[in-house]
Amino acid sequence: MLVLGIVLVIAIGFLAVNCISVKFTWSEKIGFAFPVGIGLQTMMMLIINLLKIKLITASVMLGGVLILLLLLSFLYKRRDGVIMYYKKAVRIDTSNCNLVWCFFIVLIAYFEYMNFTKCMYFPTFDRDSLAGFDTIGYVMAQEHTFRNLSIFQQSYMPHIHDAGSYMTYAPMVQLSYAFVYLLGAETSKLVPALMYLSLLIAFYGSMQRVTGPTGAAVATFFVLITPEMIAFSSLSATNVIHAATASSGIIYIALWLKCRERKDLYLGSLLLAVNIWTRSEGIVFIGAALAVVFADVLRNRHWKDLLPVAAALFPALLWAVFSWVSGFYAENIVIFRPYWNAEKAGVIWAFMKAYYKDTQFFGWTVMAFSLSLLANGWFLLKRKDNLALLAMVVISLAFYVMVLYQIDYKWDSIQNVLAYSAKRFFFCFIPMMWFYALSNHWARILFGRLDSFLLLEEK
Repeated sequence: MLVLGIVLVIAIGFLAVNCISVKFTWSEKIGFAFPVGIGLQTMMMLIINLLKIKLITASVMLGGVLILLLLLSFLYKRRDGVIMYYKKAVRIDTSNCNLVWCFFIVLIAYFEYMNFTKCMYFPTFDRDSLAGFDTIGYVMAQEHTFRNLSIFQQSYMPHIHDAGSYMTYAPMVQLSYAFVYLLGAETSKLVPALMYLSLLIAFYGSMQRVTGPTGAAVATFFVLITPEMIAFSSLSATNVIHAATASSGIIYIALWLKCRERKDLYLGSLLLAVNIWTRSEGIVFIGAALAVVFADVLRNRHWKDLLPVAAALFPALLWAVFSWVSGFYAENIVIFRPYWNAEKAGVIWAFMKAYYKDTQFFGWTVMAFSLSLLANGWFLLKRKDNLALLAMVVISLAFYVMVLYQIDYKWDSIQNVLAYSAKRFFFCFIPMMWFYALSNHWARILFGRLDSFLLLEEK
């Protein structure tokens, strides 16, 4: 049943991406199949439970089948175009493959195989997962509900409504763990394992569109070996799962602004929706995307371009309704009034600078991003090369610093939050920074000439 459930989720995601456009590459369709599929499946699970239907194997699987049928009916209306496209798309083009590409693909496959097996072999031991996400998912699968979960009862846990309670965390990870436990999984770690693998495949697909196969393989390899991120990818925490959709959403909004293909706008918006469904702080990426798209709208007057990005907030609305109906609340931690605390601002700034310089956590990511920014300065100023992506990286980072500043740290010290939670939040920026670093003007020229040279040498 577990295998059937995972196949169902992947099929949902694959069809959803095809509903947006059949013209995405195979890497993009395969890479986004699981993240999009599990996002839609868990939204259906929440709606099922909101309707007071128990979360049992039958209801959860039938909910997934319903999504699948809706997507198939949409594709059936466009069947002529879909069939015509796939008749041509079944052939795999290997003409651009070369030895350098093969070398990096082998490295990626080897490292990811070790990482995947490590993730699946060791049981969940991350503190946050055991205290919240994994435990909540397991109990949901046993009690067949989210609304009236026993561990959320104040009689059982008197401090459940205190600041920082796991009760108020965005629910995708918990629901996805409940999904696999319901279907007989012994561990929830299949979810983070598949999510990180999906991130690598999808990132390769998006990168290949701007730098070619060799550049995409190199960039994907460097994303893969980022020290802190690959370490956490084998745990059951939410951060790497969140990074997969948050970074991809921003990248595809940037691709839309660059190439003006609407499929990128719709896919980017869908990924941003799954991002906020995973962690509430993901609103900073939707805010950054809205800011950049709004600036673009002011120039071209196409106001409808804002609608898909704004629609990415729907999962947050769904979660707010569910929380209100179910009595999920915690002590407020957000300071809504403007104020100035120099000491607090100084602590945040000190940690930000430390992370910017530290290669132990994020490898060469920030260094490559900074060097690329300097090397591409002229083309950035004169031709606005990669300006949209850079703007969204900077704006989302600024928004996140504002969020950190506006929080009243009642449940923990600001130093601990910055040292652990904030550090892991930066996983979201790693794929974005590598995408920027290896897709600027000079990188495209370099990899283009390298591909041409290698192909000539092989001939």
